[in-house]
Amino acid sequence: MKRTFQTSAIIWACVSLFHAQRAVALVYCATNVVDEHRVEPVGALANSGWNETAEIDQWMGTVIYSNAMLTAQHLRLGVYAHFDYEGTRHTVTAVALDEKSDFTILFFTPAVTNFARINIETNDICSLVVLQGRGTERGEEVVTGGHTNGWKWGEVLKTRRWGVNRYFGEDNYSVGPTNGVLAVAAFDAVSDPDECMLTDGDSGGPGFIQTGSGWKLATVNYAVGPDQFTFSTNPISAFHAALCDCAGLYYYNGSTWCYTPTNESPAPCLMANTRTAKRIDWITNTVPGITFPADIGVGWRCETNQPSGRQAAEGLWFEVVVANAGPYTARELALDVVWSGGVRIRNSTASQGSFLTNRWSLPALGDGAAATLRVDAVVWRAAAGWGTNRVSVSGSDKPDGVASNNSAAFALHLPATATRFMVE
Repeated sequence: MKRTFQTSAIIWACVSLFHAQRAVALVYCATNVVDEHRVEPVGALANSGWNETAEIDQWMGTVIYSNAMLTAQHLRLGVYAHFDYEGTRHTVTAVALDEKSDFTILFFTPAVTNFARINIETNDICSLVVLQGRGTERGEEVVTGGHTNGWKWGEVLKTRRWGVNRYFGEDNYSVGPTNGVLAVAAFDAVSDPDECMLTDGDSGGPGFIQTGSGWKLATVNYAVGPDQFTFSTNPISAFHAALCDCAGLYYYNGSTWCYTPTNESPAPCLMANTRTAKRIDWITNTVPGITFPADIGVGWRCETNQPSGRQAAEGLWFEVVVANAGPYTARELALDVVWSGGVRIRNSTASQGSFLTNRWSLPALGDGAAATLRVDAVVWRAAAGWGTNRVSVSGSDKPDGVASNNSAAFALHLPATATRFMVE
């Protein structure tokens, strides 16, 4: 099945609408070794989605919930399709098609407990993305202007591989939403030794980006283009290839052959993948029970070496600390702060948001981010048993399944025999 997507003049001046082949193969700039990239990546790319994906028929999909898989709609996968996941055979029981994108959700049985987190923020552009596809060999070199500028598509092996690229822009389907639903990357051979380009058959494979608390599913492979070239206008000599530079060649745009002038060089092949963040409302409404939690934890830092015998009007400081352990950004975050009766607030400084009348409000706290509220106070009543400072999370737009760290307190205590200000 063929697919096309729009490309703006900014993305590639010489192509305004080009033919795109559905994206089982990954072609790499740096390697032609068939057995490379066929096991889970390690190091900085560890846990980047390898264990949350599955091969279904000749394609791929990503498990996004206990009973739901996300893949490409144009693959036409349906009820009674089967796939193996974590050593168990699963059967597709229902299918949901997105009317405004190439997404499809396959509901399956039996249920699972391990599934991918989904990127819901539009921060996938300019991100390093770890892609998966059903790999192939790199074919023979394509030489133009005396230089190897890419490779023909080689033997299709239908074996899963991974590679990386970096999204540099957004685009749209030929027919569909006009809100940047596609993320675009180029086969420009400059971003990483493991840089890859999708080819025919990679559709449905995932693209994972790294966030504060880990890797999230950001895209699903959709299309590549141009993919078909000739050295002249004779279509008999046409070949499919992944090229870092199409200059000096004719490419097929779906209806005619177009020439890429050498003064347009470099003109790399592009890939376009459907973005989860742009269709998150549809995903949420389609998969009952799916949630996007944020683990918000609070605590205190304070001055612990103040001498005993502090008198009224002497100063001291405290910091309230809030951290988001993810996996999602929390918005409309509110923290209630209650102070000991033994102190009076002199001034406060919030690293984010605003503090007013014992309420610290933060418009957003990102996945993996932290913020502090510094408070300078004075001793109001220097006596044993000053009381307790407390902070608690009172509002967030995300569910939080870890309630044990949603509040924190410490007692201010000044024993008659103490030599130090004590924090308990």
